[in-house]
Amino acid sequence: MDTTNHDRYSLFLLLSLVAFLLLSSYVKENHVFGDGALALSLYVTLVAATLELSQKRDLRLPATLLAGISMSLMLVHFFHPAYMIRVANWFFLAVFFGFVSVALFSYLGLPGSVTRGRIYGLVNLYLLLGLFYFAIFSLIETVLPGSFRETGLLASDGISRHALLYLSLITLTTLGYGDVLPISQPARMLAALEAVTGVLYIAITVARLVAAYSSEVDK
Repeated sequence: MDTTNHDRYSLFLLLSLVAFLLLSSYVKENHVFGDGALALSLYVTLVAATLELSQKRDLRLPATLLAGISMSLMLVHFFHPAYMIRVANWFFLAVFFGFVSVALFSYLGLPGSVTRGRIYGLVNLYLLLGLFYFAIFSLIETVLPGSFRETGLLASDGISRHALLYLSLITLTTLGYGDVLPISQPARMLAALEAVTGVLYIAITVARLVAAYSSEVDK
């Protein structure tokens, strides 16, 4: 594997993830320009994640296919936001982010020195897990409306994508301010699962990086 290219792709993915998270805080939802900007930013993230896996031949094809399906569904949903298109959109986004997360997790456990690319990958994986659960939460809210509620708002007001993304990130970090709540049983169980994922992520990835560094030092 070309280490230089891998480090560059990892940095590109990290920057695209941060840009998407920041952009989601400022753009208006249900507005053609805001939705278009978010979709474009997510497109860049999907491309960056695909490039991150492009040097692994066994992962290149499935990553490209999943990214292509997700990008096509996002484009169709932007112009024709039908219910089934919305469900398929969130489903394939969740599958793609889950696939990339598993692939990055396996890469972090490989022996070798702790490079900048590996550190970038560590941060990327953490943020991708947040996006994975965000897509799952959005899928649940689409299929079972009212599964999540933002305090201070009526249930009939619904919940925004930004609120679900925010819920995913604070749940992953086990921070939990309590201003966005899972209401339905599937939503509660998945929120709890994400909190467990966040705790185990820190313990497992740190242990694997320390083991990789120790094996390099002992050589």
